[in-house]
This record gives sequence, structure tokens and C-alpha cells, in this order.
Amino acid sequence: MIKFFRYIRKDLLEQNKTATYFKYAIGEIVLVVIGILIALQINNWNENQKSIKKGHEILVDLRENLKSNTIQFQEDIEITKDVINSIDIVLNNITITKIYNDSLGKHLRRVTYWETSRWKSSGYKAIISNGVEIIKSKELQEAIIDLYEITYPEIAEYTRLSEGNFPTLLPKWLELIERESTDFKNYYEHSSRPFNYQEIIDSRMFKSILTFLRSQRVIDIQLRNDGIEKNQELIKLIDKELLK
Repeated sequence: MIKFFRYIRKDLLEQNKTATYFKYAIGEIVLVVIGILIALQINNWNENQKSIKKGHEILVDLRENLKSNTIQFQEDIEITKDVINSIDIVLNNITITKIYNDSLGKHLRRVTYWETSRWKSSGYKAIISNGVEIIKSKELQEAIIDLYEITYPEIAEYTRLSEGNFPTLLPKWLELIERESTDFKNYYEHSSRPFNYQEIIDSRMFKSILTFLRSQRVIDIQLRNDGIEKNQELIKLIDKELLK
């Protein structure tokens, strides 16, 4: 093709058709520029398609993370409800029944348990690594950042602060409760017992500690339920984006 154009230019010059030659040369330049622009447009289109495909792959991974996190939060909530139930049993016993029995030991041990904060974030890490622009929807970008930068950290921070509060209460707690050693690996098999049950019944401080621990668990459940709701909302946005 290039040899063909050269032949035409040479022929025009030999025929001394200078004006026609310049017109032809300009036309040839225009064609080359148009070809370059088309090539660039095709390349940009290809790169954009690759970016969209990569973004969709990340969103699929993120969606699986959210489904897993929802299940994890639900399990955490059930465990925390068990802890609240143990607190209620102990409170009922020391305020109403006021009769110690061996089954109370596992509840006395369980009331101090905290479920840790954990979730999967491989999809979010991929977004940060590739740049948030890999996700085309602005609404989706903001929802993802809100979940991983605000909602999840809030759960983790509350858990950290709540766990950090207990060491302050521990000295008083250990004055009243003996933590029995055990070889059982399952936390639910652990047990504690009071040094003097009547002293626990009479202790206003002990009741205050229990009600305080209970209120913390209730808030923890609320935060994780909020996380589940945000997970579900984000999954809907991801599904919407993947259908485009």
C-alpha cells in the first residue's frame, strides 16, 4: 500500500502536477491521521472493555465476601444472644431465685465472653489496589467505601473498646468469682463459680457489672445487624451493576 502511494506521488511530480501533488499529499496525511485516530479509539475501547471486565470480576468477588460476612455476622449475633441469655439467667437467679445450682457455673463464665470482629475483604482490597475508578458507578463506589471504611470499622472499634472495658471491672469480678481451670477447648464448656454466693446476691456492684455487660451486647447486636443490612443493600447495587 505504501509503495502504491509512493508511485502515485512520483508520477504526479514527473508530470509536473505540483498543485495536484500537494492536494494528494494533504489527503494522504489526513487519511493517516484518521487511521491513527481510529486505531486509538479502538485501543481505548479495548482498554475500557478490559477495565469493565476486571471491575466485574472484582464485584463478583466482593459480592461473595458480603454473603460470607453476612453469615458471619449472623453467627456472631446468635453467640451474643446466648451471652445475653446467660446474663439474664444469672440476674434472675441473684435477684429472684437466689438459689445456687451447678448449671449456673457455665453462665457465670459465659457472661464475660466477647465474640471477635472479623470479615472477608479480598474484593475491597482489589478495588483499592486497582483504584476505585475500576467501579464505574459512583453510587456503588460510595456504598463500598461507606461499608468498609465506616460500618465495619465501627463494629471493630466497639468490640475493641468493650473488651478493653472489662479489665477495669476484672479485679472486682475476681473478688467474687473463681475462674476454674479446664482442659476443654470449647469455650462453652468452661465454668466459673462464686466464692460466696450470698455475697454475690448482696452485691450491688455485681448486678451493675452484669447490666453494663448486657447493654454492651445489645449495642453489639445492633451494630452487626446494621452491617448485615448494609451488606444486603450493597449486594443489590452490585447485582444491578453486573446486569449492565
